[in-house]
Amino acid sequence: MLAVIVGAFLAPASAQAGTTFCSPTGDFCTSVARLKGLRYLRISTFSFRGLVKICVRDPSAAPTCHSFRLRKAGPLYQVEVLWRRHYPNRGAGVYRVGFYLGQTRLGPVLGFTQP
Repeated sequence: MLAVIVGAFLAPASAQAGTTFCSPTGDFCTSVARLKGLRYLRISTFSFRGLVKICVRDPSAAPTCHSFRLRKAGPLYQVEVLWRRHYPNRGAGVYRVGFYLGQTRLGPVLGFTQP
């Protein structure tokens, strides 16, 4: 499992990694958007239940991964976590975020730049 996650982060990433993604079918959406100065890592779905793993690779270290339970939020199930509360801030640079259901990555690796 760790090899799959590390491999996904080491693969060449586009210089313009997005901060949001929704599957073409609309089954799920992921986001690493900044709202009111806070960076949130989110996944919303109507198709999945259980645990979602969110892995963040900072500019200088291996990925840090944590699992979170999808919780009912209206008609959807959702995970919404504050990046700074759950993941290390290793300073300025590009951070990459992957969302996983089991060993399956959900959408592309998203990215954000920490000043």
